[in-house]
Amino acid sequence: MKKKTHISATVQPKAKPKIKTKSRAAKAAVPSTPSDLEYLNLFDTCVIAKEKVAQVDRVIDEKVLANRSRYEQISHLVQGPAVNFGLPGGAFNSKAPAFQPLRYARSLMQPEDIQLPDLSFKPFRLPGLLGSNAAQGGRVNPFNLGFNDGLPDFLSMNSGRIPWFFIACVHYLECSFSFNKHLHNGDPLTGYTVQVPSGRPKVGHPPPFTFEESAVDALRYMNFDKVRNWILPFVLRKLEAYNGFGYFKYKKINSPYLWSFSGHYTKGKYVKDGKFDAEAVSQQMGAAVILKRMEERGLIYISRF
Repeated sequence: MKKKTHISATVQPKAKPKIKTKSRAAKAAVPSTPSDLEYLNLFDTCVIAKEKVAQVDRVIDEKVLANRSRYEQISHLVQGPAVNFGLPGGAFNSKAPAFQPLRYARSLMQPEDIQLPDLSFKPFRLPGLLGSNAAQGGRVNPFNLGFNDGLPDFLSMNSGRIPWFFIACVHYLECSFSFNKHLHNGDPLTGYTVQVPSGRPKVGHPPPFTFEESAVDALRYMNFDKVRNWILPFVLRKLEAYNGFGYFKYKKINSPYLWSFSGHYTKGKYVKDGKFDAEAVSQQMGAAVILKRMEERGLIYISRF
């Protein structure tokens, strides 16, 4: 009797476990910056630390407002040729003498008045923002805003001109309000920029450079001369972009570049490129905090939509 032989089944090698990778669509779905609604919510719920309010006010009074005329001049130079709003000669006549006063009436503009805003500082009041209108519950009513003798600040949000206070915030964050540095990155005006972007400005002559000509180059380099709608989320996103979105993407905290000195920021800071210290606390007030305080004081209003 023949012995039965056992035929063993072929041993199959164990399959390697599949590593799940995010699809391109899934990766694209992960936001790289805060959304417009997140920016709006952060700004409207921003509460400045009480012990910091006086310091913020001092910066606003002594640096921001004191240099407003220079920021407005830069904004006008960046704009270049006249922008036509359907009015004779356009809303801003680039051939007109600089800093001609503009007499603004709510319902009437004469062609000879359509030149540049009055640079003498006269804050307009925001009744809703300051809480004087109880029926509005302290909310801003953009249709009940006062006016300067010059162009209202809120009108410039949709005029294509860079808001002067945006330039002021960039000047603070990049140069600590020094007029001896490039607005691009804080390098000295005695030479071309060395840090990114390097080799700027491109103005047709070698160093040294004036602050104004370098600032115009910096803002045009960022394509801000092409922006036509300066709403609040856009303003905040572009200010945060100067320092990068590493806090949002990698550390899940609000950037001190915007929110330092407010309840939206406690600690955590990039002490140098690529090095994050979770216990370090920024000593520089945030740009959004400056803008928030200016709104609280009725100095500006930034359109939300």
